[in-house]
Amino acid sequence: MAGAVEAGPGARSVFSRAQRLLLLAAFALIVVLRLPNAWAEGRFQDEEATVFLAYAWHYPWLDALFRPFAGYWNLGASATTVAAVQLVRGGYLPLERAPYFTMGVALAFQLLPAVLILTSKADWLARRLAVIAALLLIAISPATEEVFFNVLHIQFHLALCAALILALDVPDRPRVTILYATLLFIAPLCGPGPIVILPLFALRALVDRDRRRLGQLAWFAAGAAVQLLLFYGPSAMRGHLAPPGMLAAAMFVRMIALRFLGPDFANLTAGVILDSQTSGTRLWWWFAGAAVAAFSVIVAVASKRRDAALWLVLSSLSIGAASLGFGMVRLNDADLLGVLSGERYNFLPLVLLGLALIVLAMRPPSGSRPVFVGLCLLMTLSSAYYYSKTIRGLSSGSSWPAEVRAWRADHRHPLAVWPAPFTADLSDENRPCSPPGPNPGQSTDPRYCESGWVAGFYRNGH
Repeated sequence: MAGAVEAGPGARSVFSRAQRLLLLAAFALIVVLRLPNAWAEGRFQDEEATVFLAYAWHYPWLDALFRPFAGYWNLGASATTVAAVQLVRGGYLPLERAPYFTMGVALAFQLLPAVLILTSKADWLARRLAVIAALLLIAISPATEEVFFNVLHIQFHLALCAALILALDVPDRPRVTILYATLLFIAPLCGPGPIVILPLFALRALVDRDRRRLGQLAWFAAGAAVQLLLFYGPSAMRGHLAPPGMLAAAMFVRMIALRFLGPDFANLTAGVILDSQTSGTRLWWWFAGAAVAAFSVIVAVASKRRDAALWLVLSSLSIGAASLGFGMVRLNDADLLGVLSGERYNFLPLVLLGLALIVLAMRPPSGSRPVFVGLCLLMTLSSAYYYSKTIRGLSSGSSWPAEVRAWRADHRHPLAVWPAPFTADLSDENRPCSPPGPNPGQSTDPRYCESGWVAGFYRNGH
């Protein structure tokens, strides 16, 4: 295709190699310092230990590695926790240090989108300001800390890599092509979210008329096929369809109010919407309509040029609609609207929408460009303001080494993880798991069983 250029580690960049390494180090530092107590205390984040690590502790490693959970296979979580357990049992990794192993693996995957941005080639990355803004956006978007350095949510960073590859130029170098193909293949194996944008890869291959795009599509489709045909299935906690109006209102709260004005204003907006629904007024429809209008305008402007803006905004809207519309684990409408409930569902829509706005702001001068420049400044300032304002359950918690000391004295001691009150069962008793029954809230199975995990939602509201 005319205009396709080389991407990847060997491509020319607006930064030197040393500068790129410094920017990557700065990105990592900003990410790590967002939740410093997690590194000070050693953190397992809920299901990371209560489900995946505990199951790998009690069951054969092969069973734990290939177990689908909550309706899909999470290769990132399963493989890392199985490895951690095997290293602990083999005497290579003290149990006290196990969280640092999983956090380190997760952080490495969290750096991959930054690596792609720093080493790839695209028109929208031809300016230093755009590269820096993109990195900062990924690192400090508000109410997204739930996906930070835990192996449960490697899937979200791989999904971001997939969306970035869609928006980047196709590489010419074979080793970079293999790298892209590997990321595209494993992304859907860690969760079904990336599969939502699979049609966009087909559409871009059709529009670009580039066989290399077809190669990307093939690898992505292969990973998706493995997930959907071998592992994906129904889950008691997913598949609850949100009505279209409610979905649009939720997208306004999580993708517009949160993106530009932060969690406080977003939750205030959510309260207004819920009050309107409760009282039977039509006020909440104005928020739903505003979301439809705003996104329609952005798509229309983005589609005027064949650059990354269109693919990024379509990825944002597709993933946002799918995750909030039927993929989100929720018990009621308040969970759908509350931006601090299920923070992980904020990450991809917020980041991809923000990246699309950066591309639009970097286009040649036009009547709309100042608007997008202003929106980029607003979202950057808002994100910076909330950088250190994190949820208590994610910003602090129990010390894992202290919990392990108590466990060594009594193996029946449940080890506290973040956030409270969840605990991991690493006892010497192996209990069988039963399938979820007709009354999911009544299961007495341990939390590492899916039936016990589901029951916890009804007992704890989580």
